[in-house]
Amino acid sequence: MLKLISWIIFLVVVLIISALSIANRHDVVFSLDPLPFIFDLPLYILLLAAGFIGLLLGSISTWLRGGATRRENRRQRREIAELKGQNLTLSRDLDASKVKGPISGESKDSPRQLEHHTAL
Repeated sequence: MLKLISWIIFLVVVLIISALSIANRHDVVFSLDPLPFIFDLPLYILLLAAGFIGLLLGSISTWLRGGATRRENRRQRREIAELKGQNLTLSRDLDASKVKGPISGESKDSPRQLEHHTAL
């Protein structure tokens, strides 16, 4: 459903851009005043170029502002990987201790075993 809505919005934007291009075909003078560049361009090209430049600058600005968030995400991913590794190591140690059974010389209800069970 979301893909259909995206296509509908895309088609509406294309229609608007097409209508803008057809309605604004006449040439306008574009100059960068202190510089000696003067161009005669169709108005729709200037409007589309201005929109594209605005989109580009907005994207760059958003990307730069998201730097702290991306840095925090990378830190958290490293921390999660480290904790998963610790968890895996502890799980293996626990499985190994279950296979070995109680330490020789200790009874099943030894203080060491009771401490372990109360800590959980």
